[in-house]
Amino acid sequence: MKKEEIEILFRQHYGSMIRLAMRMLYDDEESRDVVSEVFATLMNTDILPKNMEGYLMASVRNRCLNLLEHKDVRAKFEQAYTLEMKQNMVTDDDAFSYATVEQRLQKIMAYAKQHLTEQTLLVFRMRHINGMKYQEIADQIGISRVMVYKHLAKAMITIKEYNNQKEQDYGER
Repeated sequence: MKKEEIEILFRQHYGSMIRLAMRMLYDDEESRDVVSEVFATLMNTDILPKNMEGYLMASVRNRCLNLLEHKDVRAKFEQAYTLEMKQNMVTDDDAFSYATVEQRLQKIMAYAKQHLTEQTLLVFRMRHINGMKYQEIADQIGISRVMVYKHLAKAMITIKEYNNQKEQDYGER
């Protein structure tokens, strides 16, 4: 699709697209990212739908739903990870054992290294070890924020598999 055609569509539909994204995501930056990605996808396509407005709105809705699903997976991972860490903590007069937590983290990271791609592992480390924000990760690696979400979702699923495996191992004893 030509740049001029996209600019026309942008002027015509951006307002309604951004409002839809905002109603679903409640975040200005994420909403702008979603709408921008829809237009970026249009630049790489030659086939245009007959109902362009419907296509654009459906694209925004679907991208928002995907983003929300990835956020939900992330939240579940963080909850499961926190629970796992609490269950595996060794206490000494209610003192927190750093060594035990560190050992557990090393085991999780070893498992992740075996089951994740290098980029997914890098994104996971940048977020959860280095504490970087999604946009910082995206800028540093040169990917979109949505790809950061996708990599983190994949990492969380893999670590959840590890936790499930450990639970089964404990249940067999």
